[in-house]
Amino acid sequence: MSVSLCAGTLIVDDPDELLVTYLDPAAGYAYPAYDELVTNSFPTLVDGDLLAPSLLGAHVDLARFELLRTMLPDLSAGLAALPPTSLAETDDDGIALVAACFADLDHPRYSGHGVRGTILSKVLHRKRPDLVPLYDSRIWTAYTAPGAVARSGKRSWVEFMTLLCAQMRADLQAESVELRRLVDVAQEHGATLTPLRLLDILVWMSSEPH
Repeated sequence: MSVSLCAGTLIVDDPDELLVTYLDPAAGYAYPAYDELVTNSFPTLVDGDLLAPSLLGAHVDLARFELLRTMLPDLSAGLAALPPTSLAETDDDGIALVAACFADLDHPRYSGHGVRGTILSKVLHRKRPDLVPLYDSRIWTAYTAPGAVARSGKRSWVEFMTLLCAQMRADLQAESVELRRLVDVAQEHGATLTPLRLLDILVWMSSEPH
């Protein structure tokens, strides 16, 4: 059964096969290293969480690590403010709070110094895998396709993440039955994943590298 994502611009014809492939440790993807990395009790951020992006291909060198450490108070406060809902269930106010977690990237103190949404999303997602989306070049390519999230004009990170979360919410709602089925498929293979994480896997596995 196919899955329609990215406002209908991406049709995934083989979701089960893609998911099972991703979950196979021998295939060399990020599961289970990223998803099951043990750092501390959720949802508090600690230094170890700042290294997690490297397990998803987003290198955190010493300079980026130190910059992320200066962001910790803001990131922790942002996580604490998030609603106890999934992205599929949250309202626009909840999406605004998710987007606000990326506000530091728009600040001159941090902008242009090596930490972008790719890294920050991979720090935050592990703490709220049901609500904070992962983001990278493949997600950008898929969700900025014509008909999905518009990419014209210069947007702040907060503005872009607001649009991205809204479109992902629409996808999660439209494909809720199939994504819940895939949650069960993942569970059969020993993986406990949220529909949002599954959404990321399907888009990532179906998109060309940017």
